[in-house]
Amino acid sequence: MKKIVSNIVRVVISVGLLIYLIYIADIGKIYDTLKLVDYRYFGLALLFFMVCILLLTKRWQILLKQVKIDQKYGLLVNFYFIGYFFNNFLPTTIGGDVSRAYNVSKVSGNKAYSVGIILLERMMGLLATLTLATLSMFWVFKYFHTNRIIFLTIALLAIVIFILVNLLVPSTFNFTSRLLKKIKIFNIGEKVYQVLYSIHSYRENKKVILYAYLISILSQTNLILMNYILAKALNLDKVSLGFLFIVIPVTFILGLFPSVNGLGVRDTGYVFLLTRVGLSPAEALSLSFLNTLVPVLLSLYGGLLLIFYRHKKGLEPLSEMKAEIE
Repeated sequence: MKKIVSNIVRVVISVGLLIYLIYIADIGKIYDTLKLVDYRYFGLALLFFMVCILLLTKRWQILLKQVKIDQKYGLLVNFYFIGYFFNNFLPTTIGGDVSRAYNVSKVSGNKAYSVGIILLERMMGLLATLTLATLSMFWVFKYFHTNRIIFLTIALLAIVIFILVNLLVPSTFNFTSRLLKKIKIFNIGEKVYQVLYSIHSYRENKKVILYAYLISILSQTNLILMNYILAKALNLDKVSLGFLFIVIPVTFILGLFPSVNGLGVRDTGYVFLLTRVGLSPAEALSLSFLNTLVPVLLSLYGGLLLIFYRHKKGLEPLSEMKAEIE
């Protein structure tokens, strides 16, 4: 029942925000903006997003190898595409990250480490995003009349660093472990401990953490470049590459709030930030729509792969996957 209510809330938030944004932007103006898109630039943006997927898959492979889960790069790329398909087309109770952890655990037999690495990836991605957002503040500060967004970004960066350090430092991790082992209900404490220990195991090879972080920075930069190309596709000359270094990280963070894959809340960020550099709400919303469309189109390939692996590679049907996760 809670999951049903949660999904309803997510849908209401996303749909409500989208309806409001379209209303204030004027659907006619949005259509006029989108119909002028240069498909050559749009195709280039698709290529840049593909590079993002390849980079993130490499990060995943590096982290997996460190804990003796050695999987072929091509297989992991396929799992990443399947994850994107889950994110864009299937129920949010599953999610792309869960599907990736599930698929790797099926071929490796190590569930705790498969889940732990996904969590570590998330932290590395968030750390890279917040790093770029913090650095970009120095040259986009003039567009803001409040310090709240700056304080929030720096605070979130500090929180992520604090969590990561506490998971890697033996003394603090041991303290957390003792607390977890006291939770006996349904063996939850032990299960969480196993997942967190998989992250703690990287304490002996911090170079891997650094590599993952640098790849995350490179991937996030590539995503910013993709948005700059999409702005060019819409002939939005007022959008500078430098300003996008704050727009993309901030809207990424907003996308973590309850919604359907970030829809609505992320678009609100685009409108709020890009109207500050002279774009109309219709132009800002059009850029946000294209930013959403690119991964949706590429994730269709993940749907084809899901069908292939279910019938050719022995992965269980979706219903069984959901049952095991739940």
